[in-house]
Amino acid sequence: MKPAEDLTGLDLQGGWHVDGRVTQSAKGTGEYSSISYFASNEKKEKAFLKAIDLSSALQDDDLMGKLHELSVAYEHEFNLLHQCKDKRLRRVVVPIAEGLAQVSELYKPLDRVPYIIFPRAEGNIRDVLERWREFEKKFDLAWALRCLHHSATGLQELHGMNIAHQDVKPSNILVYPVEGSKITDLGSASQAGNPSRSDKWPVAGDVRYATPEQWYSWSQSAEFENRYLVDLYRLGSLMFFFFSDLSAMDALQLKLSSQYGKDFVKSDFISDLPYLKYAFKESLDGLRESVEKIAGGLTDQIIMIAGQLCDPDPRKRGDPRAGAAKYREQHDMQAYVSRFNILARRAEIRMI
Repeated sequence: MKPAEDLTGLDLQGGWHVDGRVTQSAKGTGEYSSISYFASNEKKEKAFLKAIDLSSALQDDDLMGKLHELSVAYEHEFNLLHQCKDKRLRRVVVPIAEGLAQVSELYKPLDRVPYIIFPRAEGNIRDVLERWREFEKKFDLAWALRCLHHSATGLQELHGMNIAHQDVKPSNILVYPVEGSKITDLGSASQAGNPSRSDKWPVAGDVRYATPEQWYSWSQSAEFENRYLVDLYRLGSLMFFFFSDLSAMDALQLKLSSQYGKDFVKSDFISDLPYLKYAFKESLDGLRESVEKIAGGLTDQIIMIAGQLCDPDPRKRGDPRAGAAKYREQHDMQAYVSRFNILARRAEIRMI
């Protein structure tokens, strides 16, 4: 057993108690993995605890060097989280407590496990969709569009702090009963002017949700702003997830393989871009078929947004009006915050 897997039953500072493991495997697409727990305090407040697993250092020949490397990665995320907390971001999950849990001395030198406590959510958006399909046999369009609105707002808040999330995916959008949806997990995030090792990775987050250019290790420039374009693509990928139950990358790959027998390889991105664009157009046509069954008259707007956010050419990705305006950046998120809000309201009105 790893030290981070042995926290159940512990009493922590601040009156918190570790109730038990969340039934999932170790997770993490950053530089370390984490173990999830349920926690509660003397006030009967329920929370979610993230225990940082540093045990991979034990497999390294340079134990202390690896521990330092993992500690720096943890401190980077911790610093970003507290910046978000200090700025009172509304659509990003921020910690309510943190500390070191003392476990058995048998685990030395890793017998003190760093942890962060967050407000407990109902689950993530994948959990919600699975419940819809299995029990409720329905699709709540208004809720899905409101979730996309909240996710876009969270990215806008992060970008305003020069932070690129880089790992937006269904499991990283948490759902709260009153507050709605929030973005979580800054383990793969980068911040302009605040270097981290993830800055050097071709794909900082979960590779299953990577952008086409990342598969080719291609970038139009070394500018930090390109990381925001990854966030746009991953936001659009959530739309594919909601309406087609697969990522934008999976949808594109399916069309590439069926039409051209091609796969993503580290060859030449620009030469393959015409294939990517045509396959993307066909994947949008498939998305439209799924959306029309649910959204009716809102379909055109939804497909337009998906097309802009998931454009396989990062030079064209995003709101065209933003790219044409001198005072707005290509990655400007405001248009999508507004559009998702309007779409959600229209869907909500239809339900009355």
